Amino acid sequence: MHFIGCDVSKLTLDLAWQNPARNGWSMAERIPNELSGWQHLLRWAEHCLAVDRDEICVVMEATAVYHVRLARYLSRQGVKVLISNPGRAAEYGRSQNRLNKSDRLDARSLQRYGAGLEQPRWFQPEPPQLQQLEGLLSLLDQLDKDQLRWHNRLEKATYQDADVAVLRAIKRQLRNLQREAQRTQGAIDELIRGDAVLRRNQRLMCSIKGVSCKTSQRLLPLVHSGRFDSARQLAAFLGLTPCHATSGTSLQRPGQLSGRGDAVLRAKLYMPALSAAQHNPQLKAFYSTLRQRGKAPKQAITAVMRKLVHLCYGVVKNQTPYQENYAALS
Repeated sequence: MHFIGCDVSKLTLDLAWQNPARNGWSMAERIPNELSGWQHLLRWAEHCLAVDRDEICVVMEATAVYHVRLARYLSRQGVKVLISNPGRAAEYGRSQNRLNKSDRLDARSLQRYGAGLEQPRWFQPEPPQLQQLEGLLSLLDQLDKDQLRWHNRLEKATYQDADVAVLRAIKRQLRNLQREAQRTQGAIDELIRGDAVLRRNQRLMCSIKGVSCKTSQRLLPLVHSGRFDSARQLAAFLGLTPCHATSGTSLQRPGQLSGRGDAVLRAKLYMPALSAAQHNPQLKAFYSTLRQRGKAPKQAITAVMRKLVHLCYGVVKNQTPYQENYAALS
């Protein structure tokens, strides 16, 4: 496999390939992050490497949303794509004693990083229905934030005895946001109802006491995509895995959440975990056991959140509804 480092920005791409014949680097001119630039990337890679496309891997960072279209295009053209976590790529650069930072140096660092991985995970474009679902969920999150922002403005204007026209304008904006949020939620529901696999996976997750339709919709893009080989990987992706730090006798830090992953989705799992700790017999017993062991309430609820994620992953992977006495039956 031949690796090419690609530093992605909003407007441009920087490419780097380590040429073993010259024992040096081949660097392409900075190219635009658009279709013409992507086509130039393919021509440059085929000219430099002189191999089939399936032997070429382009390594890039997850740069907000600016890498997504490029990754999908290259994958459709038969080129392997490796998308690196920005934090890991930065840590790798620091481990190589890099003192300077530039787009060209970042491209070199990405090339070395990808070439050094023992088991790279190639990027796989998501099905169109999952792309649409993720887009609608992201829009719904933004609408919820906007509604909260305008609620705060209404409260502030009320306490300031604002003009009637100002209050009416704020309320009108709130009504518009609420209607748009309802339409977006309706589009999400309709999308899931129209896809047999998504509909079944949602029904399986909703068989778990504590998991509502909205919670299952948030988890659907993750458990349905096949990106994770185990429930532990999914929990780690959401930042629900405890991290410990111990060394000798001086450092004995108890386990705490890593804080990585999707913080918005992690926050949305808190209330379902509270509900499950009260109404799901298995998770209620799990929560009580943790409290008896001396865990603080929030620590125990966090463990219930992680357990909910494990259960959602399990029912979808096994395509079997949740059973409270599953361990006893098996």
